[in-house]
Amino acid sequence: MFLQCLVLVAGAVAAMPSCPESCGCRSDVEPAVGRRAKSVTCSGLEAVVVPPTVEVLRLSNTSIRKVDFFALGRLPALLVLDLSSAGVNELAGTGKTLPKLRIMDLSANNLHILQPYTFRDFADLVSLNVSGNGLHTISPSCFLLPALRILDLRHNRLSVLKTYFFADTPNLQEVYLASNLLSHIPSFVFERNLHTLDLSSNHIIRIEESAFEGINISGQLNLAQNALRRMPNAALKRLGHVQSLVLDSNSFHAFGAGTMVGLAVTSLSISNHRLLHLIHREAFLNLIDLEELRIRGNPSLTYVHPRSLVNSPRLRLLDLSNNALITVEQEMLQEFPEISEVHVANNKFVCHCSLTWLQNVTQDDISCSQMNNGSIVSLMQISHSTNNCPPYIIPLFSPTFHEAIGNNASFHCRALGSPDIKLNWFSKTGKRLYNGKCSGRLCVVDHMLTVHYLHEEDAGTYKCVASNNFGVDTRAVELHVRDINVHLVPLSITSTFVTLSWNMSNSISNNYMLKYEEVSKNAATTANPQSVTFSVGLKMHSYTIHGLKPGTTYSFSLCIQREEYTLQIASITVTTRRESFLLTLGIERSYLSVIVISVVMGLLLATCLTLCGLRCWRQRLKLQQQSAQLRKSDSGYSGRSILQSSSTHSDMAFITYINLADDVLLADQSTESNLMGFA
Repeated sequence: MFLQCLVLVAGAVAAMPSCPESCGCRSDVEPAVGRRAKSVTCSGLEAVVVPPTVEVLRLSNTSIRKVDFFALGRLPALLVLDLSSAGVNELAGTGKTLPKLRIMDLSANNLHILQPYTFRDFADLVSLNVSGNGLHTISPSCFLLPALRILDLRHNRLSVLKTYFFADTPNLQEVYLASNLLSHIPSFVFERNLHTLDLSSNHIIRIEESAFEGINISGQLNLAQNALRRMPNAALKRLGHVQSLVLDSNSFHAFGAGTMVGLAVTSLSISNHRLLHLIHREAFLNLIDLEELRIRGNPSLTYVHPRSLVNSPRLRLLDLSNNALITVEQEMLQEFPEISEVHVANNKFVCHCSLTWLQNVTQDDISCSQMNNGSIVSLMQISHSTNNCPPYIIPLFSPTFHEAIGNNASFHCRALGSPDIKLNWFSKTGKRLYNGKCSGRLCVVDHMLTVHYLHEEDAGTYKCVASNNFGVDTRAVELHVRDINVHLVPLSITSTFVTLSWNMSNSISNNYMLKYEEVSKNAATTANPQSVTFSVGLKMHSYTIHGLKPGTTYSFSLCIQREEYTLQIASITVTTRRESFLLTLGIERSYLSVIVISVVMGLLLATCLTLCGLRCWRQRLKLQQQSAQLRKSDSGYSGRSILQSSSTHSDMAFITYINLADDVLLADQSTESNLMGFA
């Protein structure tokens, strides 16, 4: 092997002072060591002579299939070993021959699997880099490194985290797991305090509640560029403390109330979210250690509620730059006495007199667009008068809104201006809706109108009106209730039952109510309303209704239940078949004729059996009488010859009637007669 040859040459010429060919040698301050050290940097596949006193060895552009740590024992002073991009795919030996080695770089090689005890007996190793190896399996007891502080596992193919990955590294401080294939973070993997934990650029969608149980992170916890759709607040609350938390570039859409509560964090970054468009009231609560908040670079973020951040008394930096904010309200900074740095540049502000306060709290150049023509002007050109500012409703909802039947629709109305702005919602019928109250399914809370469980009749125009002594502003929304396109289809129609089916592609529930009622001949009225409620699974999408009347028209309605409201999503009218329909198909049979025939045949059979029995009884009786006469005749004429012609007509009839089963009896009687005749 090339590495073994290199070391052997080093041992053969142990005291060679000159620098090997194709290598670079220097004795200078080495950043990795922190002092002056002798270093050799070689490239190529030639066997070179390396002095045994070298402290830093770097090999590049080589092709080393196997590295044997025993062979490196001829370099006892080695502190740094850099074998990055060397084609290594196998490791052997232990660190006993390298007692002083502190830094090992094996990045960009082909170490797909780390076998048990791969890194052991490196007593002073503090930094290990195995990034970029396509690593997918780490065996237990792989890292037996008591002094290890930095472990770099970036750019590999790890899909799961195991507790034994870090069990034998008690002094570990920095863990880099970025750019792997992790989808979730399990519990109790990280059980010690850390300085840096980098989990960015994975596919993390779930973090267990006990994933960071009780640990402190004195540096940075990086969860950026993952697939988180909800803030993992339950897991983050169990952190002891984190200095810097990075949640950039995830899949957050909106932050509702209580998105992050009670987290002990000093610096928080929620930036570069493509889908984040709204931050609601009290989204961040009781972040009492928070000093820096960065919400920047979110291209869809149009509004941050002024009360979104509550009880953060130490906040000194707020960065809201490079978003799509329409406005920033002065109320946002009233509770932060320590704030000294505010950034709001590169937003989409609408010019309004309520924005002039920003000139006093930021050094950024702020521009805005005119409401009448859309031209861009500097904030300095806006009127500074804020005591007579007419109302302006922030466009937080679009003029038209489409939502499916059964869902909820919400519209947040917020107005700028001063003083004493009055804000009211009006329903499609012009009825005034009061803040904090409900009118049927229409509720207004914090000036947010919510239409619960949309019905088809909810479609229409709803208006928000803001007014004060200096003007009135109105913003309306046209609500369209979209049919979910579920259709009832009769699979089978018979005389007494009907099977109905419906499509599930756009279904909004797994619990349906199927109502049916008989339609009388007078189409204006119905009779005998009945309903049946049932649940369906993921595959079931049909139901059979039994007990129907033949030749009757029924109306069927498929509904969904939302609390006390029942919403019809599909209907159909079906007329059952006539009563003879099932008989024609052979599904049902008429058993009357079968019963009649069976009874007649039974009577005939009973009659025959009776006659046969009577005849047999009469013949048996006659047979018994003839036997008695024969015995009597034999006793009266015992001295006469049996051979004489004394047989009568009745005797011959008796003999003729005897069947074959009496052959033995006939034989006995014949023998007796012959003997008597002979005598």
